[in-house]
Amino acid sequence: MGRKNRKRRGKQSSSQTQKTPKRKTKEMLETTSDVCADQAGPSNVSTTSQNVATDQSTNKKSIHLEGANLSNFQGILNIGGDISGQIADPSRMKEQEAIEKVRQEQKKHREADLRPQAGIKVSENFPVVHPNLEEVTFYQGGAAPKQETYVPSTDDLMGISHERSIDFDDLVRSDKRYTGVIGNPGAGKSTLSKRLAKTEEFTTFHVKFSDLPGRRELTLREMLIDNNYINLDDETCKHSFEWVKINQSQCLIIFDGLDQANWAFEEEVAKLSYYAKQSVQNIIANIFNKHYLPDVKIIITSRPHSMLNISHTLQPNRTIFIRELSYDNMKSLFYAYTGSRADELWFQLSQNAPVVFSLCYNPLLLQLVIAASLNPSKGVGEITTTTRVFATVLEGLRRCDNTKPRDIAGLILQISKLAYNATKKSTVVITPTEMEEEGLSSDDVQDIIVALHAYVGFSQRVFDGDQKYFFSHQMFQECFTARYIISQMSVDEFMSFVANEAFADEKWSVIRRFISGLLVDMLRDCHVGDQVSTTDKQTRSTFLIKSQLPSDVAEKKRIWIETLKSQLVHFEKLHWNEWSVGNNPRRYISLLCELHESSDMELLNVASLRFPTEMDLHPLKLSSSEAAIFCDVLSKQRKELKELGLSNCFSPDDVERLISAISEMPGKV
Repeated sequence: MGRKNRKRRGKQSSSQTQKTPKRKTKEMLETTSDVCADQAGPSNVSTTSQNVATDQSTNKKSIHLEGANLSNFQGILNIGGDISGQIADPSRMKEQEAIEKVRQEQKKHREADLRPQAGIKVSENFPVVHPNLEEVTFYQGGAAPKQETYVPSTDDLMGISHERSIDFDDLVRSDKRYTGVIGNPGAGKSTLSKRLAKTEEFTTFHVKFSDLPGRRELTLREMLIDNNYINLDDETCKHSFEWVKINQSQCLIIFDGLDQANWAFEEEVAKLSYYAKQSVQNIIANIFNKHYLPDVKIIITSRPHSMLNISHTLQPNRTIFIRELSYDNMKSLFYAYTGSRADELWFQLSQNAPVVFSLCYNPLLLQLVIAASLNPSKGVGEITTTTRVFATVLEGLRRCDNTKPRDIAGLILQISKLAYNATKKSTVVITPTEMEEEGLSSDDVQDIIVALHAYVGFSQRVFDGDQKYFFSHQMFQECFTARYIISQMSVDEFMSFVANEAFADEKWSVIRRFISGLLVDMLRDCHVGDQVSTTDKQTRSTFLIKSQLPSDVAEKKRIWIETLKSQLVHFEKLHWNEWSVGNNPRRYISLLCELHESSDMELLNVASLRFPTEMDLHPLKLSSSEAAIFCDVLSKQRKELKELGLSNCFSPDDVERLISAISEMPGKV
């Protein structure tokens, strides 16, 4: 027959179509599906294959369905399509059965909410809480740093304007196809993504960037299904993927941890077939820009710096920022973690350790604070500073069974050098070569440093191995960086660092706090001109004191204390109009935090005596811990203060603390 006659024949009724040989009908179906998949998109695939398959089966199935209520047969009809007049399709039934198997596998993969990461035991009735979520203007601000760049862990995002608070459920119920979720280290991005994966409104695929293959290319089906559910056979994977293509609007894909990928998206991507093997970055870029699965809903989580690097064409439709836990939610978690000692520890931290208490609004740091509070170290002392929290946690690791055989002192020196070199280069990444140069493996540092796949070959920023390494929380990097500066720099190097870098660049702001905590507080009995005594080593046996302190540590302590005092004198002399020059408000508040971290009453008294009589901190916004430290110093003022500019510096929750401080101060404003 000619092409014209074949075309006319394709338009005949379903009864006439029955005369077509089964083999040819099958070939037509396969050919049509392949062409549609590669050229016309998923919606055309479903429509075309539906019509052909229905034509084949109308006679047989219509006998059983004639006069019946179609609503009774929705279990065997196509899901997500128009069921009126359509007849059950065996291939659709296979797809439905396959996706049910995938859902069962997904249930097995879901992890418990907010699983403790610091060895804390919790009951089965653990509270489910969500951090505060805000829709923000992100890309217009453009102030977040470049990918994998180190910024102090206490820095808030600058250049981001708040638009509105949103509920957790709004993340999936929004009409926006593509949502970006950003947050600082430990804010709960991964936990949030796991909770989103449990939603029953969608068939959800949870994809971790850290689990995706490195050098090997793969298909979209392999990325979503085959690689995640290895217990499923090939037929199940095949049919479930077809279900996803047909029912895109019922699917949600969560990409967790963009900052853990070692490649960058390209502006132009290849528009290959659904079934073509290709790079991970090409697959994901095609999903983001609607070349693949245009009706699927997408959520991606990341630290802010990596999200900023996404090209304009691939940016989310909206950006959600994870601020922190609310007071009530933080308290709920605190009590769940601490059990019978909850009231005691809550009072102890909230009244005596406002800086440590403020850390508890971050879910990961909350666990570290409680771990330190429940298992104090005699060599560290009462948990009143951030340094003591990390010193206690690390001392606990030293006593663990899996670390006892190791040379902990030597290990700390090696990790400290890695941390300092990374911070010096303004990065949060440690390469395999740097690990090898220090003679370290993943097993050596597994409690502190996390290993991730490096995606070699997918970008210009190629690492020299299959993995890259991050500290489990950035504050560990900052703590170990301070440890290196104290223990491994010579006196001349230390003096140069203090004079030229430490106070000249706010990159070192959190590290300065740890230096004050380690050098002044943790070495309290190390007086100027004296070394740490044998008695002190026995009573304060934490590894931070015990592990190979240099003989010049007392001289470094003297230099540091004198520098802090000179900084106080500098700010005391500033006039009103000089506060707006440079970064003076931020530097001054950082200085007060460093003095507080030292736990040295002499230094804190000097801070009170040298308090500026005129000060303008606007437009600096103080965190809860910064507000607590500032108010503590303010409450001790006996002098007459000329003017304080504090407009918009305090949150509503901290205004009461400010009013109380002004009421208590012996002097006046």
